[in-house]
Amino acid sequence: MPLLNRFSVVWSVLLVTVIMILAGFSSVAAQDTTVQPPDNLVTAGRLTYGVAASFPPYEYTQDGEYAGFDIEMGAALAEIMGLEPEISDMQFDGLIPALQGNRIDFINSAMYINPDREEQVDFIPYMVIGETIVVPQGNPKNIRSLDDLSGLAVAVTVGAIEETFATDHNEVLREAGKPEMTILTLPTANDAVLATQQGRADAYLHSTPGAAYLMQEMPNTFEVAAIFALDTRIGMAVRKGDTAMKEALEAALAEFVASGQYDELMAKYNLPRELSLFQEGAATPVATPTS
Repeated sequence: MPLLNRFSVVWSVLLVTVIMILAGFSSVAAQDTTVQPPDNLVTAGRLTYGVAASFPPYEYTQDGEYAGFDIEMGAALAEIMGLEPEISDMQFDGLIPALQGNRIDFINSAMYINPDREEQVDFIPYMVIGETIVVPQGNPKNIRSLDDLSGLAVAVTVGAIEETFATDHNEVLREAGKPEMTILTLPTANDAVLATQQGRADAYLHSTPGAAYLMQEMPNTFEVAAIFALDTRIGMAVRKGDTAMKEALEAALAEFVASGQYDELMAKYNLPRELSLFQEGAATPVATPTS
């Protein structure tokens, strides 16, 4: 065999060997970063989750596409498990029956954790929800707490939990000998937003998810002056006793958080750092049965 051909054969063998070694390293690396999915998937190769896509900024539709924190988190968790995400959109009250009926692998819809639901499903908490004081950009009245609303006009949506917070805090102000806030109870959230934008209200009490979405929809118009009542956790839900799915999701969530994607998504959707359950000293509050 000519010398040149011998060298060609040798180099070909070496090249194949190097490729195989690199492939082996790549495979090991993939195994180190990918969580093994459970065996009881509804559809092989897919991570199917239920969502009620009507709760921005967590899950909603935009231009015919699903969007939101939970939607992007679901895609990331599926990728970590080496699966394709499969979204099953439905009414919120149909989520737990769909899970119990084995039509979905888990619920990923910013579900509030409360005792009644904990009897029906197992939760993987990933965030806390509370209330905010929304003010015009620049915070002209220098509001930093509910006490700073003394003597000011505050907009709330009639019948919402924020109306209760305002009414209860007026009693606190009254007992402290301070002027009460003037509570403007308005028919819809949009009315409360408009009243604050027009200056008829000095502030607007809103849920943390609602305030986050408001910042997204109306940038450079409002800001969050303060956050309070951080007492409700939200979580992904799996079938009661489904240890395999719960452990897989917990491991994937841990990797998702460690990668920095959790913090990136919170920033993208204007969710304040205080809502994170994965920061140093993060609170693990007792959930209240909200919605």
